[in-house]
Amino acid sequence: MPQTQQTKTRTVPGSIPYLGHAVGFAAWPLKFLSQQRALGDITAISLGPNQARIVNDPALVRELLVSRTKDFIKAGPLYDISSAFVGNGLAISEGTFHRRQRRLMQPAFQRSRMPAYHSGMQQAAAAMAGRWRSGQPVDIHKNLFQLAVQVIGTMLYGDRFTDEMTDRIVWAVSTASKGIGWRSVIPLSWTHTLPTPEYRRFSDAQQALHRLGDLVVAEHRKLQDADPDHFLSMLLAARDEHGEPLSDIELRDEVVTLFSAGSATVATTLAWALHLLSTHQDVEERLHAEVVEVLDGRPVTAADLPRLEYLGRVITEVLRLYPPAWLLPRITPEDTELGGHRIPRGTHVFFSPYSIHHDPRFYPDPERFDPDRWLPEPSTGRPREVYLPFGAGIHQCIGNNFALTEATIALATIAAGWRLCRPPRAKVGTRSAALLEPVGLTLIARRRPAPVRRQVSSQAPATGQDGCPHAGAGARPTDAS
Repeated sequence: MPQTQQTKTRTVPGSIPYLGHAVGFAAWPLKFLSQQRALGDITAISLGPNQARIVNDPALVRELLVSRTKDFIKAGPLYDISSAFVGNGLAISEGTFHRRQRRLMQPAFQRSRMPAYHSGMQQAAAAMAGRWRSGQPVDIHKNLFQLAVQVIGTMLYGDRFTDEMTDRIVWAVSTASKGIGWRSVIPLSWTHTLPTPEYRRFSDAQQALHRLGDLVVAEHRKLQDADPDHFLSMLLAARDEHGEPLSDIELRDEVVTLFSAGSATVATTLAWALHLLSTHQDVEERLHAEVVEVLDGRPVTAADLPRLEYLGRVITEVLRLYPPAWLLPRITPEDTELGGHRIPRGTHVFFSPYSIHHDPRFYPDPERFDPDRWLPEPSTGRPREVYLPFGAGIHQCIGNNFALTEATIALATIAAGWRLCRPPRAKVGTRSAALLEPVGLTLIARRRPAPVRRQVSSQAPATGQDGCPHAGAGARPTDAS
């Protein structure tokens, strides 16, 4: 254990006998986490019998993620419950096994591989938007979830991936997300496997996703003329330093992880993006003008992506306000310290990208949706550790390039032909489950006229030509059950 002067860790008030802070943490997690910043760099709480720490200082978070990974490992209820659902995939695994898996999978996720996935992403987005009708209310989160699953399913299984498979995965991942969320903060593990209807749904979802993962891997193995550049072909051909390939179970776990984490995070990010655009007409008009200028009425291509600069800033700001992975845990395998704070062995250590992203010390007026805060000049001097939508270090999301590419293509495709409007008096909540998800997000689809080059006036009209009423700034994030 490093020898440093010990700093007293502030204990959070409000502990309840036997439960500790679990009730407040589970019921109002965003509010609870925001309160921690004022209490200290690291605060001490209890979750039932388990002692826990919340790391509020971004520099200390980066330390535990980058240079102290052996002292703060991926373990605890969230990972135990998640591994029961997705297996020991890259998002869950730790240590030597994780490093092996990451080396084997890295080639399939390199930035240079992204153009191979562009066509499928664009076609899926265009097909989704093509099913909308002007004036129709759209369950945006569900539509985008189906889109993200379809992209991955087509990438893995080609034209054999059916709408029924898509709907089954959307149901399974949604069911698991709700179950994983509350189980990860409720300290009474015996309640997690009670024979309730919720537990049966969770088990059914797990089995459905595993069966589909096994099917995808087995069917690809049978192909005699599989493209060597196909995602699964690359994984099947990968060998570790001992010449060993990924086993069928390892391949299944990575496919399941891709279907679950890879679809839910993209869908959630895009859903929040369309929500924010529906409540910020000035941003929406600037985004549409850029898309019209760059695309000039044709489908988005790989060459267009670097030119969609404002759209890129929009996505960056959405991920700041609503990072899908809003809360991440670690456990200390031995007594250690962080920032001078002693942390005993077996302590649950949490950090929140959401809380860091809303810290007014680094983001003035942090609740405001402002893509221009990511222009070079406003960004100057902002520490890199205060933006963590994909984590950092050896556990940084391997699919970050894939997710950003898909989000950019989908948002450009939607913005080119549609405007999504907020219904009058609509209220959107936030579910803090495994991901930070929107609740009650229904938008009205309004088809745009044929795209023409035009310049957005600096004074946006109160009502657009497509009949969307001007929406206000929207509610700040709140906890929802």
